[in-house]
Amino acid sequence: MPLFLDYFKGISFKKKRIHIATTGASVDLDKTFWAGLAAVVKIYAYFTGRRVRHMVARPDPLTPIRTIAFYPQTPGPWYNIWQVIRLAGLKPVPDFSKADCVFVFEDKTYSEYDQDFAGGSDAVQINGRIHDISKEHVADIFEEVFGYALRIDPLTYEGQAIQKSNENGTHDGVVITCPLTASELSETCAYQRLVDSTFREDVSEDLRLAYVLGEIALVYHKYKPLDDRFGTHYLSVDVKVAVDIFSEDEIRLITEFCKTMNLDFGSIDVMRDKHDGRIYIVDVNKTCMPVLCLTLKTQIASQQKIADALTRGLLRAYDGFLLVSQ
Repeated sequence: MPLFLDYFKGISFKKKRIHIATTGASVDLDKTFWAGLAAVVKIYAYFTGRRVRHMVARPDPLTPIRTIAFYPQTPGPWYNIWQVIRLAGLKPVPDFSKADCVFVFEDKTYSEYDQDFAGGSDAVQINGRIHDISKEHVADIFEEVFGYALRIDPLTYEGQAIQKSNENGTHDGVVITCPLTASELSETCAYQRLVDSTFREDVSEDLRLAYVLGEIALVYHKYKPLDDRFGTHYLSVDVKVAVDIFSEDEIRLITEFCKTMNLDFGSIDVMRDKHDGRIYIVDVNKTCMPVLCLTLKTQIASQQKIADALTRGLLRAYDGFLLVSQ
């Protein structure tokens, strides 16, 4: 039985929303959810068929395949890394003490795992040092690296701004007008400047970067309806490379930001303001999911690019860490 089925323990339904106990997430059971679920089923079917084909082909049993374990959670096929390791030739195993590589996978804003879980293991660790992806922490690291601020003081800032949960993955942002009074503040929310990325009328543009061991593997250029700019409904998505969107200096700063965040594998959401031309990193996700509105062909091609970046990163960082295509 697939280990990721543990995610379905403790699921509850309330008012057309599904609450996932293992991650604490609540998701609307809307058209976007059902479309995403259908996409995940297609992805799972693709990889199941791929595995069967390889079993029939009877590959050389002496072919070296590196192993990977996940701790404390096991990702399901709706996460990027589930697809990526299969495309990179890494074999998932349940026992991290016997794995060549351990991916610290915890779908939470603040890490709670035992940082000494691996003991004296020689396994390569991925995302073992990133413990806080809250909106406020992301904004603080962004300002430290880039030298200009995303975070605002809502009591003194004048003009439109964004109020959103400090937790990751809530998609609950709202546009507000500042300054606020002390009684209007929420202790659970982060306050940021409004980044205007409406380069086309009524369309908000987001840039989601897949970051892998020092490399920007690709960029999803997402177009959203302006009235749903904080949601997951996309008008269209283009898959691009970093040099087509960012300057050399911006790529350097993005990479420095990820290293300062201690992110080894994940995604970061970037917006470019049409007024000042600057980029702003607004979100970091260490347990990122695919852009499920893509066709299966484009989805697999995108994940292969991320898998190739993972292979290059491991070979670059760890001499002799051999990966092969299954």
